[in-house]
Amino acid sequence: MNKDFAQLQKDYAEAQSEIKRLTKLIENLQRQLQQALDGNEEMRQLLKDLQAKIDVLIAQSKKRNKRDYGNKTEKHNPRPALTQPKLKTGVANGPEKNAFTGIKHILENAKNLPHEPVPHLVKPDANVCPDCSVETVFVSNLLTYQLEMVSASLKVLDHLQETRACPRCKQHIITAEKPCAPIPGSYAGPRLLGEIIVGKLDDGLPNNRQEKIFARHKVDIPRSTQSDWMQATADTLSLLYDLMKQDLLDSAIIKTDDSSIKIQDRSRKNNIRKGKITTYIGDSAHPVNMFDFSPDLSFEKNQAFLADFTGIVQADAAGGFDALYQDGRRIEAGCNAHSRRKYFEAEFTEQNVRSAVLDVYGQLYQIERDIKDEPPAFRLAMRRRKSKPLIKFLRKIIVGAKAKFNPTHELMKAINYTTKHWRALTRFLKNPDIAIDNNEAERAIKCWVLVRKNSLFAGSDAGARAIAIHLSFIGTAKRNGINPVDWYADVLARINGMKTTKLQQLLPQNWSPPQGP
Repeated sequence: MNKDFAQLQKDYAEAQSEIKRLTKLIENLQRQLQQALDGNEEMRQLLKDLQAKIDVLIAQSKKRNKRDYGNKTEKHNPRPALTQPKLKTGVANGPEKNAFTGIKHILENAKNLPHEPVPHLVKPDANVCPDCSVETVFVSNLLTYQLEMVSASLKVLDHLQETRACPRCKQHIITAEKPCAPIPGSYAGPRLLGEIIVGKLDDGLPNNRQEKIFARHKVDIPRSTQSDWMQATADTLSLLYDLMKQDLLDSAIIKTDDSSIKIQDRSRKNNIRKGKITTYIGDSAHPVNMFDFSPDLSFEKNQAFLADFTGIVQADAAGGFDALYQDGRRIEAGCNAHSRRKYFEAEFTEQNVRSAVLDVYGQLYQIERDIKDEPPAFRLAMRRRKSKPLIKFLRKIIVGAKAKFNPTHELMKAINYTTKHWRALTRFLKNPDIAIDNNEAERAIKCWVLVRKNSLFAGSDAGARAIAIHLSFIGTAKRNGINPVDWYADVLARINGMKTTKLQQLLPQNWSPPQGP
């Protein structure tokens, strides 16, 4: 009996020992399982982060390919499946387009041009009727039209200043006055200077190309000489430039945008320094398009230019403009085109939010097109009635998307931009004179961007400032429906002989073409 009891105790002790061993083994297995699960969670999170980065890189690659090889338009079709190509039918929908003249006859656009009669007479041997042997009589002229171009030409003006003397005393001598030269000591005429300036800064013809054009007329005008003339005329017009700035600063709203310019600088690497050309657009009461030059890419010159301005500044959300709004004298108005563009460029990501935002912007811009030519009170009423609910809906979409996406999501850049500048972007709802975007300034600066593609650099800061001065007069003349060449030809012929108190009438927004011969 005792032997059996001892055996049971021994078995019990071994069982307890085995239970402890198995318990420890289970704990170890549970710990290893938990470590494995934790490791899997870390791997899943790592894979998720890596996938997000890969998605960003793929989107960037697609955006780069689209930028380099795709369409440049920013048009958004919210329902592409519903857009079907029009089928050709036998029913005429309107007048067919003529491949040679277009739908609208080109002579309709040329109705204000002078007409020159070109008579075509019947040959003498055809004046007799072959059947009756009687000489024919005049009945009428068959009139047709032909558009022709008179090529630009050069000529030399021989200024003959009459000199008269008293035949009795032989002492009194008088010489007739002639108009002051645009550039003292130079033989360049005012219209020639105007053609060179406008040709380079509006037509995109660099001075070396114009040198070739002049060579076809058997005249050698080196590009260095043309550059000197442009600099000299800018110096002559500098007082007018200052008067134009005073007129601009009287605006209630000024739109602005900028773009870079290369300046030759021997002290820098590659002998090039980057500055910028900034455009300032006056309101409808002050139709002025000004350009200003900054020797670097900072915003100090922008702040100095607008230091005396009080009103609304409409620009993109560049951080350098923030200092303008700190004293409260200037109010920021945003550019919804910039905001919309950021959503449009995120086309290789989640489409529902992007399409919803672009649809709202499409409706907002349609409203702006419908009320563009209406009185201010009507525009304000329509914005409050139609645009404001859309803006509220846009805010709801953006806030919902912001809570849904992680911070690295491509759409978050657009969402953060919109929410950060929300007050500036929606300020157009309270003022009918504020545009929904800053596209007018972007279109104005584009003329310089196109010129820059054909020009290497500005030779100096003075040359870059001359470019800004001439761009100001060309842009303002075009805004007021004036041929800039005609403006230069008249103003350069008169400005050196005028009193400074009368220079205001020479500004493009005040200028009238000279009357008479």
